[in-house]
Amino acid sequence: MHILFVYFREARAQIVSTWRTPQFLIPSVALPLLFYGIVGLGFSKGREEIAHAMLANYVIFAAIAPAMFGFGAAVAAEREAKLIELKQIAPLPAGGYLAGRLAAALALVASAIGLLGVLAYFGGVVMVPWRWAATLGLGLASAIPFALIGLNIGLRMGSQGAAAVANLLFLGFCLFGGLWMPLNLLPGWVAKIAEVTPSYHLGQLSMMLSGMAPMADVQRHVLVLAAISLAAVIGAWSAWRRQAA
Repeated sequence: MHILFVYFREARAQIVSTWRTPQFLIPSVALPLLFYGIVGLGFSKGREEIAHAMLANYVIFAAIAPAMFGFGAAVAAEREAKLIELKQIAPLPAGGYLAGRLAAALALVASAIGLLGVLAYFGGVVMVPWRWAATLGLGLASAIPFALIGLNIGLRMGSQGAAAVANLLFLGFCLFGGLWMPLNLLPGWVAKIAEVTPSYHLGQLSMMLSGMAPMADVQRHVLVLAAISLAAVIGAWSAWRRQAA
């Protein structure tokens, strides 16, 4: 019980710290809403199916930035400031710092996705309740693989390098994952790159759960995401152990 309380206190501290950083908080929440409002609802011109399909992609888009930058640039900055070393020698359970960071990222992603859902609902998107829950829930869960990738960046690079790489990956995942525009409108080689990006597979699953695509190749999408996440876990664990050495 005591250990759970310590995890709770660390998670609370990380969440409060994040919400007291407006330069990170506002873009993370406002950017997906702005893009969806202009592209998803504005360009759809009242056509529900377009706004519906864009929502399926934008719940994934909303998860990338808080997870990538929250674990990438932020962890790198704290590592440079020796704060991670302080956490490691403090009476904090193993993984407490990372669990707190993940809780802060999930809280931010949940806020962005929740507001996206409200915007889509009043924008005319129609789904049965379980599809709403499944689509928004997948968007929240999608923060985990992106957080693991960001953690690898943050534990291996300085703050400036981590911010640059996280930004590059963020743009790459959005473009090559087909979150901003359908892949069939892009050159064929883009679709080949998409196969190795988590954003593409999450976007496909989101389209299925929202009812905008038939349930097909679900096992393949899940297996690729599991492989990417496992590789990221192994890489992050290796980097973390070197920090503790």
